[in-house]
Amino acid sequence: MTDECTNEERADWAATALAAYNEQAPAPLFPVPDPAERVRLGVIAAEAMARTVFHNPGDQVVDDQDAAERVIGDLIVYTFCLADGQASPDVLTQAAEELRSTAYPVELTALCVVAAAEGERVAAMLAALFEAAEAFSCDVPAMVDGARAYFELLKHEEAEEEGEPASA
Repeated sequence: MTDECTNEERADWAATALAAYNEQAPAPLFPVPDPAERVRLGVIAAEAMARTVFHNPGDQVVDDQDAAERVIGDLIVYTFCLADGQASPDVLTQAAEELRSTAYPVELTALCVVAAAEGERVAAMLAALFEAAEAFSCDVPAMVDGARAYFELLKHEEAEEEGEPASA
């Protein structure tokens, strides 16, 4: 992960991934694509971001667990940066999990909160990232926890650099 950058730049990298996701994903949010299609869309988004961020061509491909953990893990952090001000990492993660859920009846409480902030496509991309990471045998809950903690650290550090009081 690149440490010599701002959260705004990280959000831009996630926006690049979101554009690639939106280019391939169905326009309507529902019906939600099946798991195999979500894996494909998650890899497309992750590799689009990786081509922007990583200079080594070998680091720009998600083709095994190590690559998935590195690239998708980074993109989850960047997605939290992109959604900052729209939805918290917890709500965004919950919305993504709602989109992946096979439970009936369908609960979309968090997705409604995210959609009210116009972040439903971000949640859909995040769901695809989770699906792709899981397909590569990644520990998705651990990835999300690590991404959330790193995002909070980045926000704290950036606030301190700007001389703003850091929020806990």
